[in-house]
Amino acid sequence: MKKNDRIWIVFYVFLCAISAFLTVTGEFSRLNQMFPYTAGFVQFAIYATAGELLSTRILEGVWAVNRATWFKAASWGFGGLWVTLAFRVFSEGTVRAMEVGLLPFCGNALAAAFFTSCTNNLFFAPLHSALMRVCGNYADLRFLQNRRITVREAVNSVDWGELVDFTLFKTIPLFWIPINTVGFLLPVNFRVVFAAMLSLVFGVLMTVLKLRERKNQAKSRKESSR
Repeated sequence: MKKNDRIWIVFYVFLCAISAFLTVTGEFSRLNQMFPYTAGFVQFAIYATAGELLSTRILEGVWAVNRATWFKAASWGFGGLWVTLAFRVFSEGTVRAMEVGLLPFCGNALAAAFFTSCTNNLFFAPLHSALMRVCGNYADLRFLQNRRITVREAVNSVDWGELVDFTLFKTIPLFWIPINTVGFLLPVNFRVVFAAMLSLVFGVLMTVLKLRERKNQAKSRKESSR
């Protein structure tokens, strides 16, 4: 164990402790009710960045805190604003669709949570994941490689085939739809809190995706050099 690891362990223990305290006391719920966008921004910026830092340490052996990290944290925060709005839009829209007969089992809480999770993850999550991937690649190229990169170059740097395969066909049906179904069974003011905590997992998944992109690019370069 490296010296820095002990410091970061303390940080993650503190994060878990303060999260448990704010959840038990209801402060998370109160903050999300009173300041939904501010709370969404801060929560997603902290938890998703914490997930990305942890996964980078596990996979690459370093705690990487740099300008790219701060840019990504801001990106996660703005993504949290979208999630805050999307959760309310899709939850209330799904219930309305059930009421008018566009979806079955009207009045069933589990069905409402499942359909909300499905609509949110099928219509919103792919766009959210794509934008986070573009922002992450932009940060790496701009701040770690010191390149003056355009938005088009950041978009082209994404391995879209890998993103679609990893996000649409694996993480959404196997992880996000089931786990968000649980989230949408919670009271309204706890849903964004739950999603913010899950954004730590999302940060890990995005880092795994980035590493898979690197492997694919290295493989392509190796095959083209033959």
